[in-house]
Amino acid sequence: MSSAVPPPPRALISRRRLLASAGALAVGAAVVAELDLGLASPEPRPGASPSPSTALASATTGPTPSGSAQPAVRRGFRSRPDIAAPLVEVTALHGIPAPGLILLTPANGDGTDGPTILDSAGELVWMRPDRAGNAADFRVATLDGVPVLVWWEGANNAGIGTGEHVVVDTAYRELLRIRGQAGRQADLHELRLTARRTALFFADASVGPGVVTGSASVVPILMDCAIQDVDLATGALRFEWHAVDHVDVAESLVEKPAKDGAIWDYFHANSIDEDADGNLLVSARNTSAVYKVDRVTGHVRWRLGGRRSDFAMGPGTSFAFQHDARRQADGTITIFDDGQAPGSTRGIVLQLDEQAMTATLLREFRQPQGLLATSQGNMQVLPNGHVFIGWGSVPRFSEFAADGRLVLDAGFTASQSYRDGRFAWVGRPSRPPDIAVDSGSDGVVVYASWNGATEIATWDVLAGAGESSLRRVASSPRRGFETVIALGPLAPGAGLVAVRAKDARGAVLGTSATLLIPD
Repeated sequence: MSSAVPPPPRALISRRRLLASAGALAVGAAVVAELDLGLASPEPRPGASPSPSTALASATTGPTPSGSAQPAVRRGFRSRPDIAAPLVEVTALHGIPAPGLILLTPANGDGTDGPTILDSAGELVWMRPDRAGNAADFRVATLDGVPVLVWWEGANNAGIGTGEHVVVDTAYRELLRIRGQAGRQADLHELRLTARRTALFFADASVGPGVVTGSASVVPILMDCAIQDVDLATGALRFEWHAVDHVDVAESLVEKPAKDGAIWDYFHANSIDEDADGNLLVSARNTSAVYKVDRVTGHVRWRLGGRRSDFAMGPGTSFAFQHDARRQADGTITIFDDGQAPGSTRGIVLQLDEQAMTATLLREFRQPQGLLATSQGNMQVLPNGHVFIGWGSVPRFSEFAADGRLVLDAGFTASQSYRDGRFAWVGRPSRPPDIAVDSGSDGVVVYASWNGATEIATWDVLAGAGESSLRRVASSPRRGFETVIALGPLAPGAGLVAVRAKDARGAVLGTSATLLIPD
């Protein structure tokens, strides 16, 4: 089913053309509903949460896009000078975190750090150093039955983003770039790879004047939201849905702009999920509602929350400016409720009775400091029942046991991260390990790392007079992203050095290039 934007008299222009000419339009904080990834929110909320603890701060800071100062400290590595990782402080660890690694896209005032993988101690595992533009929505997905990494990258324009989705394999080799069809570009908020080998994502929708509510003297430019379902093999567009065809502007909680030609981002969708019956769950931030969309007709089957909720919202079930609405295997709906002041952001679990049309709050998860996110964020239910939450515009992530106990809490030196998650991932990079070496009066120091390798247990240092005579001279357990090994003085004639990575069974995973030891 393809649902087109209504024909003229709307003089439709693409979102990209609109944003490129934004300087000629009256685009203000009261017009664009949510400027994700650090741009100013039109609905400032008093009591917004602090940055990570002052233990993370340093003399190096940088402005965020909204102009506020945030810690911009980065950790450098001798063996990979092209990588500058955020510092992470684990401030609470009560119990055993779930298995898996932590994926996020930390951003600072100069842009984004790109897709980043951490372990539970906050140590870097992988970072894409050759990033292009902004990155968001980094996660593990399944393609043809095997795990892959996916993320969006492109230009963050007014919190919407125009770009494409990237898919890489366990060796971090690029497999696919998923692009919008029918002249559109992919929006930053969502990518879902389906069992039908298609990609569901938001696309750069059209906008146009001609929508008038209230005073007939004001004609805003209405920003639509489109969903595309694209065949991965052929690029064929299997389905397209437009918010303007099915959701009235009267549902928006963002006021119509008071000036002709201003942009009205009335809907601002941010997540798509396939329901058990094949239809879609769509979260719209600027209507504070979740919609069930019929996959065949495009009609809205029901609304949860917002001004026109089809459900009677029980105590504690109301949410605002939410993100990441997901149907869970037990039939519940989980939502990251950004909320509004007074109050704090939370993750919630709702039970829906679709016969009686009632919503009941089963559980909620709040960070003990009472964080209030102004944008972004997500809630992930893990296989062991734990709940992992990325706090969006607040640079923190937390893990809770099913009963609400805080298991892991951490802050990082960046301004935000759109979504954070925990996933099972085994990385086996195609490139060899990296090495750096220094020498001085106390002997030789070797620096060993392997960006993205997840199975290293031990590093061997090899030294000798020539390539064929390299022998192991030292071993060390892996210690974080970069392991520093002090050798002391080497035997006369040992002028070359290399490192070798081994797994927990002692099997060799890879060997670095050989370096000449400096005098």
